[in-house]
Amino acid sequence: MRIRAALTAAMMALGLMSAVPAPADAAMGIKGDPKVAFIYIAPVGDLGWTWAHDQSRKAVEKELGVQTAYTESIPEVTERVSQVIDRYVGRGFNIIVGTAFGYSDAFKEAAARHPEVVFMNAAGYTSAPNLASYYGKSYESLYLAGMAAGYATKSNKLGFVAAYPLGLVLWNANAFALGARSVNPAAEVAVSFTNTWYDPVREEAAAKALIEQGADVIGQHQDTPGPQIAAERAGVKSIGYNADMSSSAPNAHIMAATWNWGAFVVPQIKKAIAGTFEGGNYFEGLETGLVDISAFTGTALTDDQKAKILETKTAIAEGKLDIWKGPIKDQTGKVVVADGATLDTAQLFGMDFLVEGTSGTLPK
Repeated sequence: MRIRAALTAAMMALGLMSAVPAPADAAMGIKGDPKVAFIYIAPVGDLGWTWAHDQSRKAVEKELGVQTAYTESIPEVTERVSQVIDRYVGRGFNIIVGTAFGYSDAFKEAAARHPEVVFMNAAGYTSAPNLASYYGKSYESLYLAGMAAGYATKSNKLGFVAAYPLGLVLWNANAFALGARSVNPAAEVAVSFTNTWYDPVREEAAAKALIEQGADVIGQHQDTPGPQIAAERAGVKSIGYNADMSSSAPNAHIMAATWNWGAFVVPQIKKAIAGTFEGGNYFEGLETGLVDISAFTGTALTDDQKAKILETKTAIAEGKLDIWKGPIKDQTGKVVVADGATLDTAQLFGMDFLVEGTSGTLPK
């Protein structure tokens, strides 16, 4: 699949550059009062990816008292994104925040056209002295979510609705399986790919199919609550993603693996105001709060199980537990991480396998 190859190559490049800010002497800042614009790939009300980003916009307003604006449902088309960026710059906005991998080229070009403007792009892979691309170690929170699923299942059959077969999706599916099997070695995870980031109908249908195959807990790496709704309707349990999705599935929802984009955006805007902003590629996890888990809901977990999940969260955040430490086998039984070894960032972004205990085929 040509698209998959291109995206994987780009994400591996991000892996090689991640957590590498520009040199200190390249620090820059904005002139005048900050005006911040956000560009969203989907509607704000999706209660997923875009909703979580909009919470960071609100955090900017609340914590910094800064004027913000946003434009939603902008597709990953460079020309279209560039038009929106230039319109905002023309109106005097001096900090522009994007929220999509496919915005990367447009933001790189805009950073060159407007060197006086600070740019940030979540899930992007391009950088410049005035452009920071950032993402998080979502596999850390998905491992914890997998623990919850492993505890909650009665059938030992779990389902995971995944978007594309990219490293940043596969690491979530695999972390979910590893977490589940760490507390329940009998657990099996069926992974279904939708080949879309945002399609509520397709996401719900994929989850429904997994439930019909016997899954009694559904996890996801998708942008809408579609899989949660399917679980609610079927009377099984679910794990949300991006944000707490309990409002969409009040009886099914156990917890969610969440994003707190404000943990990155707010400090970076402070730096832009102070003149200490450094472009580059950033990759953060539980230790900064960029990724996290929601509160537990319902009665699927015991207090001891909840405590164990929170204990594990602390261990990961403090660097005492590496979820990728081998030995790890893929679903064919081949050792993909040797005993005592681990995966570096580039290997994570380039991940191209499903771990032992999963079923499902990677789309070609």
